[in-house]
Amino acid sequence: VSNLYFFSQILYKRFPTNLFVNLLGVWQSIEGSSQSIPVGGLAYYVSPPTSLMDIVSDPFHAVFYLTFILTACALFSKTWIEVSGSSAKDVAKQIREQQLTLPGHRDSN
Repeated sequence: VSNLYFFSQILYKRFPTNLFVNLLGVWQSIEGSSQSIPVGGLAYYVSPPTSLMDIVSDPFHAVFYLTFILTACALFSKTWIEVSGSSAKDVAKQIREQQLTLPGHRDSN
């Protein structure tokens, strides 16, 4: 997400009228500050709502953000389990290699 913010801000400052750049993110400068906030595009929808009023006024943004976060967490956790060697198959293999047995369980190899 941070890369999307970074590149869409740079592209928006350079090409504010480009359609593809606007799909990535439309940014608005905060008065009295050098910061910008996303107000449109993909960068807006993957940023969290800032208040309960934002959720009420734009429920699609809140639902999209929630779906995005839950999907990203699920994919990351699935990948982590597979990479770390702690999946059910990996643990079963480790138990067999250590010749451990569970009372009442028959190995079906």
